[in-house]
Amino acid sequence: MKKALDELAYGVDCAFRGIRIFFTRPRLWPYALPPLLLVLLLYAGILFALIFWAAPGFREWLAGISFPGWLSWLQTTLDWCLKLFFWIVIPLVLFYFIGTFYEMFGNMLFDILVDAFEKEDYPEHPGAVQPYSRVLRLTSGFILLTVVSYLVYFMLFWIPVVGFLFRGAICGRSYLHDSSVRQGLPVSVLKKQVAKNRLSVLGFGIVARFAESIPFLIPGLVIGGSILYHTRLLKDTPPKERAGLNA
Repeated sequence: MKKALDELAYGVDCAFRGIRIFFTRPRLWPYALPPLLLVLLLYAGILFALIFWAAPGFREWLAGISFPGWLSWLQTTLDWCLKLFFWIVIPLVLFYFIGTFYEMFGNMLFDILVDAFEKEDYPEHPGAVQPYSRVLRLTSGFILLTVVSYLVYFMLFWIPVVGFLFRGAICGRSYLHDSSVRQGLPVSVLKKQVAKNRLSVLGFGIVARFAESIPFLIPGLVIGGSILYHTRLLKDTPPKERAGLNA
């Protein structure tokens, strides 16, 4: 039991270590700022369109509808519903997905962030020499794995504890992909690595599940995933599996 708790705690610690490292190393910030600016510009454009085009247009359309006297209350109700939709529902939806958009825009630079961090902190684990076509193939494999995992999650999320833990496991594993690709290891190897370190990956994923809703914490989680990968998963990988990196 103590060992299990220690592994969970180690995964949690890796997440916070990664965040702390990112904020204390300004030289890593350029890898995270461009995608954040893109997301902010995107959101500014969406909000501008809502405030100055969509909302006035819908309200004007609603005002032009003639309701019978006994349904006059419906016009007021619909007006309030429109206000609720444009000023509360849409901003909440945008806020909920801001981390997703940030990851989408930042994925390419996060690969470079991981490479820069690992060259400095884990020079004993140099990246595999591999053509871009292999990197693309490995990345596609991890994307497919994530999509399939989320399809399974959508069938389990209604079971409170099971859904929460499964989502945490998916989230934790997703932050290991960049390091695995850099080492040239395919999905099959990462799945074995995670299987040997389930609790540490779960502990990391539970923290990441909540922290990634704040976009500027995501680069720190990317670094935290690299720390977890090199100090636990890669260390436990048999030499024969590492020998096939460039196969």
